Amino acid sequence: MEKDEIQFTLQRWLSRKTPMSSIREVVDLPIALASDVGVIRTENQDRLVLLRTQVTSEKSFLVGVLCDGMGGMVDGKGCAELAVSAFISSCIRHRSMDLKKLLLNAVNYSNNVVFKKYQGNGGATLSAFILNSDKQLEAINVGDSRIYIEKDNVFEQVTTDDTISGQLSNKFHDSELSHQILQYIGIGSSLEPHSIEFPCIDKISKILITSDGSHYIAHDTLRRIISPPLPSVELVERLINVAKWCGGHDNASALLLTDLPSFFLKDEDIHIGAVDIWDPFGDVQFIAVEAPLSQKAITTSKLLLNEDADTSVTDQIELSSVNENTSESESKLDEKVERKKRNQKNKTKAAPEKLNLRIDFDK
Repeated sequence: MEKDEIQFTLQRWLSRKTPMSSIREVVDLPIALASDVGVIRTENQDRLVLLRTQVTSEKSFLVGVLCDGMGGMVDGKGCAELAVSAFISSCIRHRSMDLKKLLLNAVNYSNNVVFKKYQGNGGATLSAFILNSDKQLEAINVGDSRIYIEKDNVFEQVTTDDTISGQLSNKFHDSELSHQILQYIGIGSSLEPHSIEFPCIDKISKILITSDGSHYIAHDTLRRIISPPLPSVELVERLINVAKWCGGHDNASALLLTDLPSFFLKDEDIHIGAVDIWDPFGDVQFIAVEAPLSQKAITTSKLLLNEDADTSVTDQIELSSVNENTSESESKLDEKVERKKRNQKNKTKAAPEKLNLRIDFDK
């Protein structure tokens, strides 16, 4: 297997030192991401990422993915970082695929990468959705992380936990083995991911992904937390706080997309091939260009991190295959960077290390 430069770079970014807790609002989108280590655990093994990419001038998509490292197995944190980075890399490189095939391909690739390194002795859950500008929504799930939607003011879980209790409709809920994970990313060839289709999304207003640290909250309580017409960042902050009030037994992470119809509004500042990636602690932007950028443009294409993070890596990344000329790209890049500076709530830290990478999406 050839070295996957996208996966390698993202894994390195995800492994940076971060605060014990963080809540991040995505600029220009009704989305918030949050992650908290909880009260009992000393290490956060959840990894949560949002991807946005502009495929053509008319087509774009969002991917939200959460991986929770398997407790009691080898290197849960590393498994989650590897699983997420491989999944996102596959989504970027195969961005023109049918959505269902794209998710299945990404899950299988992630499973193979994790299995190759840990040989079934380590792994992670994975819950993900993809939403594109053609109003198509697909989701996929492995393990006991969850995806919820709000549709017609009804809040429902659309995934089924890969546990004994989940697969048997809670018949063995009180058993000691009821929450044992039946499959996970990194298990190997026996993996059977669960695809979730949404034939019509017109009445879906919210999408929520959670890790099991949030599952101590009763379903009706969770509904009451998520349903109010408030900004996504306020809702996920409430969710994380309630998870801690319920004992904070495990890492709790959540990604919430509210006001789903607003995603389909046209953005005047379109840069074909641009890739934006967020986690609860920071974001990185990859810019695709047809010809080499000037040094000024290259140095402004960089990672923006939460000011609470103790370490950071500046990624100077040039991606191939775009239809804009260099001067137009530089101008749009300058405008986007300035707008981010104005809107960013957290300060950007200077980074001591630089990475140079050219990526061909179609490889």
